[in-house]
Amino acid sequence: MAQNLFERIADECVDLYRVAFRRRRHLKDLLDRDFRIGGLARAMEEQRTARNEMEAAVDRIMGAAERMVAIDFSDPDAAAAVVADCCGELMEACSFQDITGQRIAHTIETLGALAQCLDALENDNVAVGDVAEKSSLLNGPALPGNGLGQGMVDELLMADDKS
Repeated sequence: MAQNLFERIADECVDLYRVAFRRRRHLKDLLDRDFRIGGLARAMEEQRTARNEMEAAVDRIMGAAERMVAIDFSDPDAAAAVVADCCGELMEACSFQDITGQRIAHTIETLGALAQCLDALENDNVAVGDVAEKSSLLNGPALPGNGLGQGMVDELLMADDKS
């Protein structure tokens, strides 16, 4: 019985190695330094910058709107000048969308590359779950109440010695 247990453990170790080796080629692109620095790090910085640009644009829009609300219409020419100035400010602030859109497009491209790698992992013929289902030994130590008790282990080992 102990011989069978050791053979089973050895087979499972070989299966795990094969799965890890096959998965490694899918992870290679994700682990590549150029992807992490050039892709992921840049995408995160693009998102931070886009957020900052949007916040600045919203502040400018709100400022222009507040100035328009406070216009004194008793002097029509001065009021018209403030309205024109505020409208220019609003249009200029709304141009953030083009630059922000470009930044978000880069992030979407990077996330797409990440999704492709994850899809390749998921669609691989040998799923980690398939190997894990072969034996509970791959799950590590059992949680309290879920594993074999010491008495059961002793009984299994003693039964093998008798055979």
